[in-house]
Amino acid sequence: MKTQNTIYIAEPIFSENLQKFDTDSSFPPIKKIGITTDHPKKREKELLGTKSPIKIKIVKAWTGIKASAIELMLHTILDNLRIDGEYFWDGNETIVDAITDFIRVYHPEAQEIVITDDSDVQAASNAAIEKSTQRIFIEVVPELEELGIKYKITKSEKGVRFQLDDYRLHIGGKTGGRFTLTIWSKNKTSEGALNDFVGSQELSSNSSEDSSRKARIPMAKLTEIIDALRQYLKAQKKRNGVKA
Repeated sequence: MKTQNTIYIAEPIFSENLQKFDTDSSFPPIKKIGITTDHPKKREKELLGTKSPIKIKIVKAWTGIKASAIELMLHTILDNLRIDGEYFWDGNETIVDAITDFIRVYHPEAQEIVITDDSDVQAASNAAIEKSTQRIFIEVVPELEELGIKYKITKSEKGVRFQLDDYRLHIGGKTGGRFTLTIWSKNKTSEGALNDFVGSQELSSNSSEDSSRKARIPMAKLTEIIDALRQYLKAQKKRNGVKA
């Protein structure tokens, strides 16, 4: 019997068929953590079938390791997030980064497999990106312009980037009409970011303080993110006024 030696992380994505019926809804933030003896792309097709209206996209995969043992360990660690079987809730969207860090630190022998999309999955991904980009233009951009914030649309990242003092920020369109604000800084600490942006949260426990990514406001209403930005700008003006 062939040894199971590949572990992968997958997520459900939109297909064009589903978008014909509902242009606003999307899948909740769910990840599947599984193992396979085949190349991950073959497993992707086995899970769905080429005629399935729902596509699962494999986002990360590693081989050259004892995949079954690592899978069991990860399932145990993430048990409080388990929805059913190999499916886990990823509301803060940290599972991929956390598992990547875990494997890099504790299993340096692992070999990451390069994932390329087939035509069906790529079409679904492109449709989701297009929808997210439209929401950025229609909903986010007017709010940033009202605040006087200069921005740059990043279609490949499904969002908009901008700079506030020592912070680099990114707003991305997420599921169910929600958005995520991610906060980076080379000079500020995570604690500083949490204090500066109301409603922001710490990243996963596997994220290093040495990383430039400091905090995020995940899966929030756009009004909550804009309010956090508005309060930051207000506080910054007040600080500048005191210095003057």
